[in-house]
Amino acid sequence: MIVEAGVVKAIAVGGGLVSGIALIAGMSGGMARQAAVFADQSQLAAAVCAYDSSPRAADRISSTPRKGLRLTAEQSANALIIIRTAYALGLPRRAAVIGIATALQESDLRNGAVGDNGKAFGLFQQHPEYGWGAREQVIDPQYAARGFFSRLVRVDRWQTRPLTVVAQAVQHSAHPDSYARYEGRALKIVNTFSLPERAIGPSARPTLPVSVEVPGLSSTEERTLSMNLQTAATLGVPREAVVANTATTLQLAGLQLDERVESYTQRAEKVVTMLSRRLCTKLSALSAGPSSVSTRAMKAVRAALETIGTPYSWGGGGPNGPSYGIGRGASTKGFDCSGLTEYAWAKAGMRIGTTTYEQWRAGVRVDRSQVRPGDLVFYETDPSIAGPDHVGLAISATKMVNAPFTGAVIRVEPIDRRGYMGAIRPR
Repeated sequence: MIVEAGVVKAIAVGGGLVSGIALIAGMSGGMARQAAVFADQSQLAAAVCAYDSSPRAADRISSTPRKGLRLTAEQSANALIIIRTAYALGLPRRAAVIGIATALQESDLRNGAVGDNGKAFGLFQQHPEYGWGAREQVIDPQYAARGFFSRLVRVDRWQTRPLTVVAQAVQHSAHPDSYARYEGRALKIVNTFSLPERAIGPSARPTLPVSVEVPGLSSTEERTLSMNLQTAATLGVPREAVVANTATTLQLAGLQLDERVESYTQRAEKVVTMLSRRLCTKLSALSAGPSSVSTRAMKAVRAALETIGTPYSWGGGGPNGPSYGIGRGASTKGFDCSGLTEYAWAKAGMRIGTTTYEQWRAGVRVDRSQVRPGDLVFYETDPSIAGPDHVGLAISATKMVNAPFTGAVIRVEPIDRRGYMGAIRPR
C-alpha cells in the first residue's frame, strides 16, 4: 500500500508489477494521475534511481553544455536546475521540455527577471500573491521549478496535450500562444543536457519487487518500504509524497526516534535516499543483460515518443518531421499515422515507405505474442478498402504511439483494439 499524509491508499500489486496494467495513483490535494506499470527492470531502475537525492540522482545529466545551444553560463545553469528538478521528481523528459520552454518565454532563463509591473519574479515569473510563495522563495530557481512542476502534474492529460496548452494551464499568461515557439529549442536543450535513456526492453516477464536492508527495521518492514518505493516509482509519484509515505510508515512501524534530534520526516528523507540508491544498484544490475530489441528499433521508439502531443494532420508528416497535410489536414502541421511511423524509422536510418500499404510490406510478419518495441502494428478501420489503413508504432508488448484521427494529438494507446490485422518488424 501507499500511505500519503496519513491517508492509506491500497494498491494491489499481487506477486509483481505486471506489464500493461494501468493504475490510478492517489496524489496529494485530491489529484489523481494515471501511470502505466513498467514493462521491465531497466524502466523500473530508472524511476527508482530518480528518487536518490544525493549527487547520484543527477547521473543522467551532463553538466557540460555542447555547442549550438546559444546559452550563457547563467542560462545553462538555470536550464540544468529545471531539468534536474524534473528528473528528481520522477517526471519524464516531456515535463523538462515544458519547463524549459515556459522559462524561455517567461524569463529567457534569467533568474533576475522581474515582470508584470514588479509583481512577477524568477525563472517562471511567479506571483507571490497567487500562492507561488514569497518573493525570496520564487527567486530560488530550484524552489520555482518544483512549484512549476507541482502544478504541471495537476493539468489533465498534460503528457499528451500540446505544450502551449499545458504551459498556459499552469501559468495563466496574458499571451497564451507564446510558449509554442520555444518548444523546438527547449527539446534541443533538454536532449543536449540529458544523457541517453536506457532502452525500453520487451515485457516478457513481470518485474518482481527487490528488497534491501534498512537499519533498525525488521525484514518485513524493510520489504514493505521497498515495495512502497518501487510501486511509487512505477506510478510516477513525486519524491516528496514518497518521503511523506515513508515517514508515516516509520511511525506505524513503531520506530523510536529522539525528535529533539531528528523528526520522522528527516529520517524518512535519509531512508528514501538510501533505499533508492541501493535499489537503483540492484535493479540496474538485474537489467544489464543483453536486449533483444535492436538499436535501430530503440531509435525509432525514442523518435516516436518525442512526437507525443503533436497534432494529427491528414496526409501530414514524413521522414523530415511534421508538415501541413492535405484535404482536412491542410491547415494543420503534424503527422498522420503512416507519416509518424515513417518519421520514427527515418530517424533510425531506415526508409519504410510513405503509406500504410507500403509499410505493410516493409519487413517480416510478427505474431501478436512476439510484438516488441519498434514493430509496426496495423489495423483495418474501413472494410471497404482492402489491406490495412491505419498503423501505430509499438513501444512495448501492449502499448503503441498512435496518431489517431483529425482533431486529436499523438498519444500512447493500447495495441489491442478492434480491427487489428498484424505486425511488421522493419528490416
